[in-house]
Amino acid sequence: MKGEYSMNSSKQEGFTLVGLILVFGLIGIVTLSVLKVFPVYMEHLAVQKAMETIETDPSIKNMTVGQIRGLFEKKLDMNQVASISAKDAKINRSIGEITMKVEYEVRKDYIGNVDIVLTFSDAFDIAL
Repeated sequence: MKGEYSMNSSKQEGFTLVGLILVFGLIGIVTLSVLKVFPVYMEHLAVQKAMETIETDPSIKNMTVGQIRGLFEKKLDMNQVASISAKDAKINRSIGEITMKVEYEVRKDYIGNVDIVLTFSDAFDIAL
């Protein structure tokens, strides 16, 4: 009885070749996704930082819309942001407030004819 094997007691352990290929494929897809999306989010972080700097600038209350747009353009150039330009920002100055809104989307190639589209929207209001 000691040397006999029954059907129920033999178990296969470890990865099969198909399982290993699936795991590496999944790891590859996740890595590719991170490599494509991470730079876009870092660039968006730079856009948010530029807007935050403008929002907290005490001299903004005396600036015209053109001057605010120029300052935003400088901030974007300094951080090497290529997905958006200052022309895409909607800046309004009324009697009681200044509003700035930036809406844009970034399209990145993913695999073949499949693209990733990331949409961003940021805004602030300053009461005068």
